[in-house]
Amino acid sequence: MREPKAFFALAAAVVVGSLGAVMPLNPAVAQSRSGERVLIDAPPGFLESCQRYAWLCASGDDASLQPSPSQLLELARRINRRVNRSITQLSDPENYGVAEYWTLPANGSGDCEDFVLQKYKLLLEAGADSRDLSMAVVLDRRGNNHAVLVLRHVSGDLVLDSLSSRILPWNQTGYRFLAMQSHADKSQWEVVANQPRDSDVLAQR
Repeated sequence: MREPKAFFALAAAVVVGSLGAVMPLNPAVAQSRSGERVLIDAPPGFLESCQRYAWLCASGDDASLQPSPSQLLELARRINRRVNRSITQLSDPENYGVAEYWTLPANGSGDCEDFVLQKYKLLLEAGADSRDLSMAVVLDRRGNNHAVLVLRHVSGDLVLDSLSSRILPWNQTGYRFLAMQSHADKSQWEVVANQPRDSDVLAQR
């Protein structure tokens, strides 16, 4: 993930300058002094993906299809492992000859955003509520730009990651969350103000 450097710099600046209240078990989005959430322009690659894939920015659910919390967690585990094993990590310049291109990895290779899109689509097809899925941009443990999928679950916010076969609570990834897709409006992004703190949620293995 290299193209949205300006996006990451802006998100980081807003994180430093924002004050927000911690929301238990969930990545807390920044809030202005009036209590409103701090929105940020979505990464350009995301906007193009929304035009290509209507499901990415659509909100809604089909109650008849929704799996139980335990079924959803098992589905997420299987999908995370399957996608990670079936797709080869490859940068967009190597894969498509462009700096940044967020797309489903139809050719069997892709970068972190492409892994996220594939998992997102498979979870939706399995009955997950779109309002419980959000793309997020982070700084990984080495300080590199990275994208992950956040699953809102009764046990807390869990992270599906192209760099790990395990699904972890977000505060056990070691990542610094900068911004994420809004749960309420899938076409918008919100700044993450408060970073992970100690939690009673155990790692999902």
